[in-house]
Amino acid sequence: MSCHVLRGMIRLKDISKVNQKMKIQNVLLTSVLMYSSFALSADTQTQLVTKEQALQLAENYVIQHYGNQTAQAQKPYQIKREGEYWIITGNPPKVLGGNFLVVLGEKGKLEKITHTK
Repeated sequence: MSCHVLRGMIRLKDISKVNQKMKIQNVLLTSVLMYSSFALSADTQTQLVTKEQALQLAENYVIQHYGNQTAQAQKPYQIKREGEYWIITGNPPKVLGGNFLVVLGEKGKLEKITHTK
Protein backbone atom coordinates (compact mmCIF):
# COMPACT_ATOMS: atom_id res chain seq x y z
CA MET A 1 0.00 0.00 0.00
CA SER A 2 2.82 2.44 0.76
CA CYS A 3 4.29 1.58 -2.63
CA HIS A 4 1.02 2.67 -4.27
CA VAL A 5 1.12 5.98 -2.36
CA LEU A 6 4.75 6.45 -3.40
CA ARG A 7 3.79 5.89 -7.01
CA GLY A 8 1.08 8.54 -6.67
CA MET A 9 3.61 11.02 -5.29
CA ILE A 10 6.00 10.36 -8.15
CA ARG A 11 3.17 10.88 -10.59
CA LEU A 12 2.34 14.25 -9.04
CA LYS A 13 5.95 15.36 -9.42
CA ASP A 14 6.00 14.11 -13.01
CA ILE A 15 2.74 15.93 -13.77
CA SER A 16 4.18 19.14 -12.30
CA LYS A 17 7.25 18.85 -14.54
CA VAL A 18 5.09 18.14 -17.57
CA ASN A 19 2.91 21.18 -16.80
CA GLN A 20 6.00 23.41 -16.57
CA LYS A 21 7.32 22.10 -19.87
CA MET A 22 3.91 22.62 -21.50
CA LYS A 23 3.81 26.25 -20.31
CA ILE A 24 7.25 26.90 -21.80
CA GLN A 25 6.24 25.17 -25.03
CA ASN A 26 3.06 27.30 -25.22
CA VAL A 27 5.10 30.50 -24.86
CA LEU A 28 7.53 29.35 -27.52
CA LEU A 29 4.73 28.23 -29.85
CA THR A 30 2.97 31.58 -29.44
CA SER A 31 6.20 33.36 -30.32
CA VAL A 32 6.74 31.20 -33.41
CA LEU A 33 3.18 31.70 -34.60
CA MET A 34 3.37 35.44 -34.08
CA TYR A 35 6.72 35.68 -35.81
CA SER A 36 5.34 33.88 -38.86
CA SER A 37 2.36 36.25 -38.98
CA PHE A 38 4.44 39.46 -39.26
CA ALA A 39 3.53 41.56 -42.25
CA LEU A 40 6.11 41.84 -45.02
CA SER A 41 6.84 45.30 -46.27
CA ALA A 42 6.72 45.20 -50.09
CA ASP A 43 9.28 47.91 -50.66
CA THR A 44 12.01 46.90 -48.19
CA GLN A 45 11.27 43.18 -47.70
CA THR A 46 11.62 43.61 -43.92
CA GLN A 47 9.24 42.23 -41.36
CA LEU A 48 7.46 44.99 -39.48
CA VAL A 49 5.92 44.49 -36.05
CA THR A 50 2.46 45.89 -35.31
CA LYS A 51 1.51 47.38 -31.95
CA GLU A 52 -0.43 44.24 -30.99
CA GLN A 53 2.47 41.97 -31.94
CA ALA A 54 4.91 44.13 -29.98
CA LEU A 55 2.70 43.85 -26.89
CA GLN A 56 2.49 40.06 -27.21
CA LEU A 57 6.22 39.70 -27.80
CA ALA A 58 6.98 41.92 -24.80
CA GLU A 59 4.68 39.84 -22.60
CA ASN A 60 6.41 36.65 -23.77
CA TYR A 61 9.85 38.12 -22.99
CA VAL A 62 8.70 39.28 -19.54
CA ILE A 63 7.29 35.81 -18.78
CA GLN A 64 10.58 34.21 -19.84
CA HIS A 65 12.74 36.61 -17.79
CA TYR A 66 10.62 37.48 -14.75
CA GLY A 67 7.76 34.95 -14.67
CA ASN A 68 4.06 34.90 -15.45
CA GLN A 69 3.09 36.45 -12.10
CA THR A 70 5.10 39.60 -12.86
CA ALA A 71 3.70 39.80 -16.39
CA GLN A 72 0.10 39.52 -15.20
CA ALA A 73 0.51 41.84 -12.20
CA GLN A 74 1.75 44.72 -14.35
CA LYS A 75 -1.11 44.78 -16.87
CA PRO A 76 -2.24 46.83 -18.67
CA TYR A 77 1.05 47.64 -20.35
CA GLN A 78 1.96 51.02 -21.80
CA ILE A 79 3.40 51.07 -25.31
CA LYS A 80 4.80 53.84 -27.43
CA ARG A 81 6.73 54.06 -30.66
CA GLU A 82 10.03 55.97 -30.69
CA GLY A 83 11.57 55.97 -34.14
CA GLU A 84 12.16 52.35 -35.11
CA TYR A 85 11.68 51.04 -31.55
CA TRP A 86 8.68 49.92 -29.52
CA ILE A 87 8.95 50.83 -25.81
CA ILE A 88 6.74 48.70 -23.58
CA THR A 89 6.48 49.17 -19.81
CA GLY A 90 4.45 47.51 -17.11
CA ASN A 91 2.32 49.32 -14.57
CA PRO A 92 4.12 49.67 -11.23
CA PRO A 93 2.74 47.20 -8.68
CA LYS A 94 0.54 48.43 -5.83
CA VAL A 95 3.05 47.12 -3.29
CA LEU A 96 6.78 47.71 -3.15
CA GLY A 97 8.65 46.88 -6.31
CA GLY A 98 9.35 48.20 -9.75
CA ASN A 99 8.15 47.57 -13.24
CA PHE A 100 9.64 46.11 -16.39
CA LEU A 101 10.83 47.93 -19.50
CA VAL A 102 11.10 46.15 -22.85
CA VAL A 103 12.59 47.73 -25.97
CA LEU A 104 11.86 45.97 -29.26
CA GLY A 105 13.35 46.79 -32.64
CA GLU A 106 11.21 47.35 -35.70
CA LYS A 107 11.42 43.65 -36.61
CA GLY A 108 10.55 42.43 -33.11
CA LYS A 109 14.13 41.87 -31.96
CA LEU A 110 14.61 42.22 -28.22
CA GLU A 111 16.95 45.18 -27.81
CA LYS A 112 16.66 45.63 -24.03
CA ILE A 113 14.78 44.21 -21.05
CA THR A 114 15.13 45.54 -17.52
CA HIS A 115 13.18 45.68 -14.28
CA THR A 116 13.34 48.57 -11.83
CA LYS A 117 13.42 48.03 -8.09
